[in-house]
Amino acid sequence: MSLLSLNYNLTACAGAEVHLKQDGSFDVRLLKLSLNKKLVQIDVKKRYSGSSAKIISDKLAEPLAITITGKGVLIKKTNRLDIISEGSLQHLFPTFKLAEFYVQHFPAGEHSFISIVRKETADAIIDAFKKQGAEVVMLSIGPFIVDQVVPQINAYQGVLKFDGHQVVLNADKNWSAYSYAAEMEPGFPLKIDMETMPEEFLLAYATAFQLILNDKLELIEVESEQISEKLTELMAKQKFRKYGAVVLFFFFGLLMLNFLVLSTYNSNNQELMNKAGKQTYIYENRQKLEEEVKGKENLVKKLGWNKGYSYAYLCDQIGSSVPKEVLLDELLINSLSGGSQGLIKEIQLEAGRVIIKGQTSSIYAINDWIYELQQKSWVKNVQLEKYTADDQKQAQVFTVLLRY
Repeated sequence: MSLLSLNYNLTACAGAEVHLKQDGSFDVRLLKLSLNKKLVQIDVKKRYSGSSAKIISDKLAEPLAITITGKGVLIKKTNRLDIISEGSLQHLFPTFKLAEFYVQHFPAGEHSFISIVRKETADAIIDAFKKQGAEVVMLSIGPFIVDQVVPQINAYQGVLKFDGHQVVLNADKNWSAYSYAAEMEPGFPLKIDMETMPEEFLLAYATAFQLILNDKLELIEVESEQISEKLTELMAKQKFRKYGAVVLFFFFGLLMLNFLVLSTYNSNNQELMNKAGKQTYIYENRQKLEEEVKGKENLVKKLGWNKGYSYAYLCDQIGSSVPKEVLLDELLINSLSGGSQGLIKEIQLEAGRVIIKGQTSSIYAINDWIYELQQKSWVKNVQLEKYTADDQKQAQVFTVLLRY
C-alpha cells in the first residue's frame, strides 16, 4: 500500500505481466489495485499458466494494462535517441519494419532502451484478454515499467533483482544496465513501502500502478494510437461519471424550480379561464365567431406569418445567434408544417412560442446565448426548459422555450 497526495480519476484497475515461454505457452501474473481516498491498495494477486485459448480463468471488470516479457521481446541499449523511427532503429534491428512491430522507448540518462515485439504476437494476447471480457487500455514491453515504482522499493547498492531480471541503477537512479537470466539467484525480499511484494508480481504491480495514476506519471508504454485512444475514452468516461452526477443534480433542481413556477402560472391561468367560462352565456354567437377566427389564424399560419413575424425571419434571427459550442437538433415554431428530415417539424403549439432543442458541451454557452436572445426587440422572454446528460450522444442536451 502507498499513501498519495494526488487527485485521481480511476478508482480501480488491473495490471498483468504476460511472460511468453519458449514452448509458446503463457505465464500470466495478474494484480488488481484500488484507490480508497488517497491510499493505493492491493486487492488481488493471481497467477495463471496455459495457452492463448484461455489466458486467464476469471472475468475482469476493471480496465487492464499489460506488460509483455519473455520470448519474442527484443531489447537493445543505445545512446540516447531523440527521435524513434524506422531509420533510427535500423542499426539496432537490421531487418526491422516499423509497421510490423510495437515499439517502446525508455530513455535513461544518456542512454535509451528500445523494446520491440511483433504486433501479431501482442495483438493475439490482447484478443485473448478481450475474449475474457477485459479491455486492454495500455501496453508495455519488457521490465522497464518497474521504473515507475523504484522509489517505493527497498533497492540496495544500486542493484535491483527480481524474477530473473537484474537492473543496475546509477547515482541518479537512472538505468545504466539491464540483464535477464531465468536461473538468476533471487535478491533480498522486496517491499513496497512496508508491504512485502513477491518478486514475480512486481511487474504486474508496476503495470497496474502506472494505469491507475496514468494522468500523473510520464508513461512507459508502446507508441500505438489505437491503444492510446482506448485509454483516452476510458478517462473521458471516468470524468463524465465523476462530474456528471453533480451537474445532473443541479439541473434537476433548476428544472423542479421551473416546474413549480409554471405550475403556479398554470393554476392562475386555469382560474381565470373558469371565471371567463361562467360568462359564456353573454356571447350567443361565440362558438361561430371562434371557428371563423381559428380558420383565419390557420390561414395566416400557413402563409408563414404570425404576430407580424415570418417564420423565415425567426429562423434567421435564431440561427445567426447560435454559439459554436451548440448544435441544434430541432426548431419547433407554433404549428408550421415541415419535412420530417429538417430542423423544423410539424407540432401543435400555441402561437408566439418557439421550442429549441439541441446539444452542447458548455452550460455557459447556453446561458450566454439565452442572454443574447433576450436582448432582441422581438423576444418577450427565453427560458431553459431542460438540460441533462445524454449517454448515447455523450453530450449535454437542452430544451429552450422562446416567446415572442
